[in-house]
Amino acid sequence: MIKLKQILKSQKVFVFVALLFSLFTVHYSLFTWNIFAQQSIPLVVAPARQTVAIDPGKTENLLIKFFNESNTPMSGTIKAVNFYVAGKNGAPILMEDSPNSLVKLPYDRVVIPAGEVLRVNFKVEVPENATPGGSYAAIIFEQTGQLPTPQTEDEAASSVSPRVVGLVSIRINGPVFESAFADVFRLPKFMEFGPIPLYIEILNKGGYHITPKGQITLTDWFGREVERKTLKDKNIFPGAKRVYEEKLGTTWMFGKYKLDLVAAYGESGKAITASQYIWVVPVTAIIATILSILIIILVIYLINTRIKAKQVALETKLEQEITELEALKNKFKDKLPK
Repeated sequence: MIKLKQILKSQKVFVFVALLFSLFTVHYSLFTWNIFAQQSIPLVVAPARQTVAIDPGKTENLLIKFFNESNTPMSGTIKAVNFYVAGKNGAPILMEDSPNSLVKLPYDRVVIPAGEVLRVNFKVEVPENATPGGSYAAIIFEQTGQLPTPQTEDEAASSVSPRVVGLVSIRINGPVFESAFADVFRLPKFMEFGPIPLYIEILNKGGYHITPKGQITLTDWFGREVERKTLKDKNIFPGAKRVYEEKLGTTWMFGKYKLDLVAAYGESGKAITASQYIWVVPVTAIIATILSILIIILVIYLINTRIKAKQVALETKLEQEITELEALKNKFKDKLPK
């Protein structure tokens, strides 16, 4: 009876602790959710990217929309600046102090009501003397009102200014200078095992962004195709590089192999080509195999040598015993009964 009371008492304590833990977890979750709700920025732009082609001297009307998904209105500024892509990962870099001269916005300050959409109709005006090629604009909405970043009660709240960006690629029609090539086409000269790692950097020296399309082919020393991979679609902006990395082949390979890149780009169908050779020879495996064979041959030779030595010794001993028997026979020949 006493043990039963102790068990019931311990169970009550366990339930009480579990209840406290659950209440603490719920309170902490609500508190954390409240912080993240305050920090989140419910601002969306659409379309995030758009492309337009315009003749020199012409004007095109475009639309961009900003969605305020919060419960409070947002006021801010809107501007169009140039952007470029210099990194190998293709991330755009905004030129904050360089307004795009082709994009004409109707206003520079806006208010987006709570839960509403701001539709901005803007123009792209191309001068008559504009050089054919690409112009790249980033339309930025930046909230001028500041959102407090939650901190401890004893600290003053800092502030952040949320922003969203929509990118516009403007193609000025006309004959565009096109030039691109594989600036880096790198692979090892020798490997023991595959697959073969290939590293490519394609540089665009032309006046408009390109998307090279092609294949990377691996062939053996008999000219037979081992594997073919399609080049991934990546936009390469003027003056920028993009990185392509692939692995071709299998683990077990032997001989001389060739890797070829053939890709087309631009409106005139220009080509990017590059190729290199590589030897794949599993030297360690070959040496280990040869050593194993040599060891087996040596063991067999030693065993045969020992067997032959024992056989020779036995034959010699047998011959000696036969000789001794013959000598004894001759010695006692006269004494043997006839």
